[in-house]
Amino acid sequence: MKHSIITVISFLVAGLFYSCTEEPIGQQPIDSVAPGAVDNVQVINVHGGAKISYTLPDDEDLLYVKAVYTRNGEQCESRTSLYRDTLYVEGYGDTLKHEVRVIAVDRSGNESQPVIMEIKPLEPEVSIIGRSLELISDFGGVTASWQNLSRAEISVVILQENEMLSEYVPIETFYSSMAAGKGSVHGMDTIASKFRVFVQDHWGNQSEAKNYELTPIYETLFDRLKFSDASLPGDGPHFSGGWPLSNAWNGVWGRDEGYSSQGGTGTWPQSVTIDMGVLGQISRVRIHQRMGSYTWSEGNLKLFEIYGCQTLDPSGNWDSWTLLMDCESVKPSGLPTGQNSNEDIAVATDGEDFFNSPLNPKVRYIRIKVKRTWAGGDNFQLTEIEVFGDNR
Repeated sequence: MKHSIITVISFLVAGLFYSCTEEPIGQQPIDSVAPGAVDNVQVINVHGGAKISYTLPDDEDLLYVKAVYTRNGEQCESRTSLYRDTLYVEGYGDTLKHEVRVIAVDRSGNESQPVIMEIKPLEPEVSIIGRSLELISDFGGVTASWQNLSRAEISVVILQENEMLSEYVPIETFYSSMAAGKGSVHGMDTIASKFRVFVQDHWGNQSEAKNYELTPIYETLFDRLKFSDASLPGDGPHFSGGWPLSNAWNGVWGRDEGYSSQGGTGTWPQSVTIDMGVLGQISRVRIHQRMGSYTWSEGNLKLFEIYGCQTLDPSGNWDSWTLLMDCESVKPSGLPTGQNSNEDIAVATDGEDFFNSPLNPKVRYIRIKVKRTWAGGDNFQLTEIEVFGDNR
């Protein structure tokens, strides 16, 4: 028995030694013959880079083609398979000339002679977007807006001067690929402050920073405990199986708890009326949608209007109401229903802000008229509504 154990151990040790000294497992070099170089190389300069097309060499074991270049002081590679005749070089933050080496690689890892090309990128997207970037005073803070027609993946960084440190510090970063982007920072005092804002891409390129001195406008969150259902003739129909309107200001959102109108009645549009319990100047209304499998779908609000008045007309006649906001819920990614990007989920989680003009009158009552949901059905849902503004 002891002899058998020793024999087995000897074989195991020998096996380990063999496996450690043997050639590595995997694809081994087939030959040492380099493939031919690519031919007919053409360059089309694009924003922040270039599109490079070519004719592939006639090599049976060709694997891929790569472009080798230097960007921001680092050597980079772009690769594409043997089934394509085009690759892209991207991520430049300037319009200078840059050298690119285009190389064919075979399955043995052999590389062809490089074909050296010169590219001259067009103006990078961050610079184009940066020119459209604006920062303005808003209720309780500042709001940035920008145009991103190419829907590039960018971030907008807002910094505020810290006088004690004598430097600017980041206070918010918005990640977006929306064609018309907007982002707000709230919760600030009504004190003049200096701000700086710029656009950045995921390669670290930045637009020229813009500087502002702005004073936030007074804003507070209206007390939801003063809210009540002011249902009027013509409102609803309300869902009879629960989900009362009072759920829309209970401080809970995103889960299966909120308000729902009644479906299957053929009544459209549908409305609800809320008594805020105080007269105030509304700056914005934040709507929280039903999430989970309902996110950006089902009965969540898509097109709706928000009206206001100071004195309630019990008849429900719309003539006594002032249109404050004509609202459209916009999914950041634009993806089809059921497909949500990280940005989509983040916006839905935070809630969507819909802004009121400061020229509109103060109101005590608000009335939401829903014209269309994300699913286009005949009932709507929301899990929470928050109202901000000046209620002094």
